[in-house]
Amino acid sequence: MQSLILLSFVSLSVLASEESLPSLIPILQPENTSAAVEFPIQRRGRQVYYQCQIGTYSVLSRTPCNTLQSCSAGDRNVKLGVGCNNAVQCTPYFQGPVKCVNSCCCTSVTNPTNPTQPSPSNSGVCYHGQLSQVGCSARGQCAAGQTCMNGLCCTTTGNEYTAACGGLAAVNSCTNGGCSGGLFCSSSNYCCECPVGRTAGRCTNGACAAGFTCMPNGYCCASCPNNAMPFGACRDGVCGNGKTCRAGNICC
Repeated sequence: MQSLILLSFVSLSVLASEESLPSLIPILQPENTSAAVEFPIQRRGRQVYYQCQIGTYSVLSRTPCNTLQSCSAGDRNVKLGVGCNNAVQCTPYFQGPVKCVNSCCCTSVTNPTNPTQPSPSNSGVCYHGQLSQVGCSARGQCAAGQTCMNGLCCTTTGNEYTAACGGLAAVNSCTNGGCSGGLFCSSSNYCCECPVGRTAGRCTNGACAAGFTCMPNGYCCASCPNNAMPFGACRDGVCGNGKTCRAGNICC
C-alpha cells in the first residue's frame, strides 16, 4: 500500500516545476509504517527521495533523514524548507500540525521521533555491509557514487561484479544494456542467470527446486512475492529492514 501511495503522489507532482518544490515534500503516513524507503521515488530525472518519519506523519526529503535540520535548538521538529510569516502559510507543505519559527515553516508534532538513523531494523544491507535505506530497481535510480545492487543503492566500490547476482559473482558485463546467451543484465550492469537473486542451476526437464521457477533461458530463478524487487541480497542468511531471506538469496 505504501508504494501505491508514493507512486500516486509522484504522478501528481510532475505537474509542478522542479524549482517550485521545497526540499521536503510531505505525505501522510500510518503510525505503524516503517520510515525506511521501500523504493526510491523519481521525478524528472534521477532524483531520489527519502521517506522520513515525523511522529505519525512523514516527509519526503531529497537528503537522508538524519541530515534534516531541526526547527530550533532542542526541538526535534524539522524545517520544511519553506519561508513564512505565519503558520497558515505552512499548511500546504505538511499534513500534520505546523508552525512558523524565525520565518521558516516547521513541523509541529508532539513528541516527534528523531530523523531516522540507518540501522539493521530500518535499512537493507549492501553486499559490502553498508546499510542503505534506499531501494532501486534499475540503473540510474541511485545518487552519484552509488550503484543499484540487488535492489539497494550502495556506495560504488569497483567490486560490484563479485556480488551482482544475488551475492554471487557476475558472469560478464552488460554490453549496451544487454547480455548474450539468454542472460539478464542486472541493475548493476552485469550479466546474471536470473533477473534477480542467484540461480539454483539449470532446469531439469522444465522443473526446479521449491521456490524457483524455470526461466526461458533454462535457469532456475526465484522472485519476491508479486514479483516485487528484492530489498538487497541476504548476507549469511540475514536481511535488514524486517525482510526475510528467501530462495535465490533475496530479501523480500
